[in-house]
Amino acid sequence: MSTAIFIDSMGIVFRAYHAMSKSGFKAPNGEPTGAVFGFINIITALLEKENPTYIAAVFDTSAPTFRHEKYELYKANRQEFPEELIPQMPRIKEFLQAIGIPILELPGFEADDIIGTLAHHASQKGYEVRCLTSDKDYFQLVNDHVKIMRPGKDSSEYDIYGKQEVKDKMGVYPHQIIDLLALIGDASDNIPGVKGIGEKTAQPLIEAYGSVEGIYENLHAITRDTVRNKLADGRDLAFLSKELVTIHTEVPLLTHLEDCKPIMADAVKVDQLLSLLNFNTLRRKWAMKTSGTVNAHSIDTMQELAPALFDTVKNRKHDYVLVKDTFSLQLMIHEIKNAPSICFDLETTSLDTMNCSIVGFALSSKVSKAFFVLTKDEDMNSENNTFSESLFDEPKDSCNYQHIHDQTSLTAIEVAEALKPILEDPSKKKIAQNGKFDALILKRYGVKVHPLSFDPMLASYVLNPDNLHGMNALSKQWLSYESIPITALIGDKKNGSMRDVEPLKLTEYAAEDADITLELAHKLEQKLDEQGLLDFAINVEFPLSEVLVDMEFNGIAIDTKGLADISLHIKTEVQILKEKIYHEAGISDFNIDSPKQVGEILFDKLQLPKPKKIKNGYSTDVNVLTELSESYPIAGYILEHRQLQKLQNTYVESLPRMVNSRTGRIHTTFNQTIAGTGRLSSVEPNLQNIPIRSALGRSIRKAFVPAKGNSMLSADYSQVELRVMAHVSGDETLIQAFQQGLDIHSATAAALFNVALQDVQSDKRRIAKTVNFGIMYGQGSFGLARQLGISRHESKQIIEQYFERYPKIKAYMDQTILHAKTKGYVETLMGRRRYFPLIESNNHNIRQGAERAAINMPIQGAAADMMKLAMIAIHKEMKKQHFSSLMMLQIHDELLFDVVPGEEEDLKNLVKHIMEHAMSLGNVPILVETGFGSNWEEAH
Repeated sequence: MSTAIFIDSMGIVFRAYHAMSKSGFKAPNGEPTGAVFGFINIITALLEKENPTYIAAVFDTSAPTFRHEKYELYKANRQEFPEELIPQMPRIKEFLQAIGIPILELPGFEADDIIGTLAHHASQKGYEVRCLTSDKDYFQLVNDHVKIMRPGKDSSEYDIYGKQEVKDKMGVYPHQIIDLLALIGDASDNIPGVKGIGEKTAQPLIEAYGSVEGIYENLHAITRDTVRNKLADGRDLAFLSKELVTIHTEVPLLTHLEDCKPIMADAVKVDQLLSLLNFNTLRRKWAMKTSGTVNAHSIDTMQELAPALFDTVKNRKHDYVLVKDTFSLQLMIHEIKNAPSICFDLETTSLDTMNCSIVGFALSSKVSKAFFVLTKDEDMNSENNTFSESLFDEPKDSCNYQHIHDQTSLTAIEVAEALKPILEDPSKKKIAQNGKFDALILKRYGVKVHPLSFDPMLASYVLNPDNLHGMNALSKQWLSYESIPITALIGDKKNGSMRDVEPLKLTEYAAEDADITLELAHKLEQKLDEQGLLDFAINVEFPLSEVLVDMEFNGIAIDTKGLADISLHIKTEVQILKEKIYHEAGISDFNIDSPKQVGEILFDKLQLPKPKKIKNGYSTDVNVLTELSESYPIAGYILEHRQLQKLQNTYVESLPRMVNSRTGRIHTTFNQTIAGTGRLSSVEPNLQNIPIRSALGRSIRKAFVPAKGNSMLSADYSQVELRVMAHVSGDETLIQAFQQGLDIHSATAAALFNVALQDVQSDKRRIAKTVNFGIMYGQGSFGLARQLGISRHESKQIIEQYFERYPKIKAYMDQTILHAKTKGYVETLMGRRRYFPLIESNNHNIRQGAERAAINMPIQGAAADMMKLAMIAIHKEMKKQHFSSLMMLQIHDELLFDVVPGEEEDLKNLVKHIMEHAMSLGNVPILVETGFGSNWEEAH
């Protein structure tokens, strides 16, 4: 018997989009691909199970339909089409065309109507029809020959709805669906229905009277007054709604049923597309079948296709070995010691690198084979448990995990010692996902991992910084493989410990991590090479992680007494501000920390000029309060109160709690894969956000101190991003100013305001400084006007004068935007890339945001590359020359060192020389300012 499948394509697209929205899938060129991947998997799974004679993918168009003409508010509540989905639609259609599935769409009609017409004609011929959709409107099409396929949770699962299934789910038969929807409405399409009538009321009415018409003919017979009155009031809307929900089955199609036969798939196009999108597993699957058509001739070859979106450990061949005694450990070492590369991964009691204990070691030297060495909980107070080259002892775990103790005779220390020759062998390639984490813990155990040769997380970041870089996301994207989630071991709340996990389960989880990481490394190394980014990763990001291991291990001391004094001062200032705020408000029974209550006081009680209203009242953000503070003191007091509270909560009171009880120092964590420009960031504490504009904010930097008897060295690049801008733009005026050693902001002010350099006043220099940095970040006249507190007209004039003074900067900006539009990305001097798929968005704000980011990225990114190269070189030279001093922190364009007596001049000269020569900016000189002090603020 002939069969037909009609696909409600937009419904499936949106289903795929939402299912994959957190996957972070992007093609190597930066375009988002999550919805494409989900859609292709759904279609692939469909064709595995079904063998249709006819098939068509039906799409809606953007043109208004006859329903919009009948009801202006039809679908008026729909959100804007997701920006990230726009570039994916052509790819989805490209795939359908490549595999030979006809695409249908007709302006003025929805996919429902096209499918309704095709289904009607096919069923009249006695064909078996399936409509693939999750839209309940389609239930009205169900009859003896037409059924609905509703996708389940898995891409290969479908619930089939015939007449009885529709009745069971909706409470009415298929021919009554339009009557049900006419009464209850459809919020997703903004169809009104009858106000106050829900499913529980509508179903018995339809059962009693058959239809909307029957209900209104018998309105007098309805005994419940409230229901009768609601129906009477909503009569017109009920009949309008019925028209709107009725699927048309006689649409004037130019395409007929016979045109819906699948044609031969184009093997080359399918392969090229899946390769371009980096869907490697799908590429292999479709390669098996593209010699035939998508119908019966090829369906038979698809039985091997996995029904789920991703492979898992259950259907992947693997050999994972649990090691729990000395003999097995030696056998493992014998097997892996001669391998050219080793992938390692640790399982720990927590994510606290400076305090956690090692539960086990996972290692792999070839794909699909991995070992997991289980270690027992140990008493670190034992005299025998010492580290040969570690500064710290391993912490004692207070919990009793005796049932795990019985499983192994190995301690983490002895395993670390056994693996030390391998992990420290410079000739062996060491691979790890987020290797900095594991290497830092191993350093505590006396193992100095070198070199950290490859990290898939960092490789992914180099390929596309805006992707997700976690192992599960990477394995899905590059291997079409879903790894075991940690929640399968310790639960959703992640309150459990790895020590509580049954050893065989832990082995499968941990060994899989090492195995998949190794395969990812092979795959991503190839991709880096194809993109011309392998040398960059090898010379910058990979070696930097070793530098950061030592910096995090070193930590920094803080002056807790100084912070306590600052805390007392802030508390006094906060109390004074509270009194001022209450006095200005004329009321004291409100919470100053509540934006909602502050908004009510400012805009309802005091009747200050109202800003745009938001969901919970009026906005009282920093922009609103800053603007109000020029005329209303209370706004300024509230701003200051917030700033002080933030200082107190984020730094003054938090920093002492971050001090490690064993080292007496704070050990911040540096993030290599957060900023899209390549800059480092840090957490616990967030060093980049320590305020420096206020005296109180600067005083916090005084709390960062060197070890007792040492001094602190600060080395800070001077105006490095402006120097990079001078070089990449080639603007002679700007280059000359740097060559002459001029104050660049004063020189800019002199040009903008047509005064001599020596006559530039501080207020003009401030404006010029704002313009210099604003232009570099792609700031327009609106943003500049807001920042300087001037009119839009004035700011526009300033920008025009700036570009007259520095014409090549304007040319650089235009060329960079053009490059981003034509190539899809911009890059730094060293080749670091960032992609901008939304730079041609139809949304003005999104497009301008992408343009600003594209202008800034090559500049900020080059400064980041320069700093990273300097850090790598300094770290190497400090070891080579046996300095005892330590590199501690990197913040923005500054490095901080804890310097032992006698090394001050040698280290300062070394650091300054390396930083100034880490990367060439051609004719633009690079300047590093250095200073010593007893704390960070003094040294800076």
